[in-house]
Amino acid sequence: MLRLWGPDVYDQWVANEIPFNDPRVVEALDLFASIATNDKYVDGGAAAVAATDFRDSPKGLFDIPPKCYMHHQASFIPSFFPEGTVLGEDADFFYFPSFAGKDLGNPVLGAGTLFAITQDSPGARAFIDYLKTVEANEIWMSRAGMLTPHLGVNPEAYATAAARGQGEIIRNATTFRFDGSDLMPGAVGAGTFWTGMVDFVGGASAQDVADTIQESWDSIK
Repeated sequence: MLRLWGPDVYDQWVANEIPFNDPRVVEALDLFASIATNDKYVDGGAAAVAATDFRDSPKGLFDIPPKCYMHHQASFIPSFFPEGTVLGEDADFFYFPSFAGKDLGNPVLGAGTLFAITQDSPGARAFIDYLKTVEANEIWMSRAGMLTPHLGVNPEAYATAAARGQGEIIRNATTFRFDGSDLMPGAVGAGTFWTGMVDFVGGASAQDVADTIQESWDSIK
């Protein structure tokens, strides 16, 4: 959705300001299906898409010979690579290219860590203010496990070359959005959207799946 239609339409979709069965959503689903349900494109064929634990999904990269050469996942996926895998040598990553012919810049989709004050106090506010600083970001960067969109930091502060490269992808993004299913009501994002996509890769039509998800959304309004 973000790469086909841009951030404005993406935000409307996430908020259900356009219905889940809008033709643009159905087109995005069909585009996904053209890859995910093509037996020639998927290790194990289309049947493996819904049956493979995501923690096991990158294993084909490391078979000899490899069963697949690319894997689309978040920055945490190396946690599930075989022990001893060296990023940059045994495996590497790249920014998934934007659509040619669509003037939508370089969008990036992700998740993030959010901080909130549950008991207001001057100290709590001072701590939140500190977390916004270059110093706080660079301390966390140096200890690994954190990517920052802060434009003032020194990229050399990252603990690893891999983190530095991932950080550059965020810095170079023209649009960043959080994962849509995470932002939708739980009954949809972790409910009917989830089950609908399982049905979809199992052979259900994009239109039927989108209609069902929208019906569930209507039922909780």
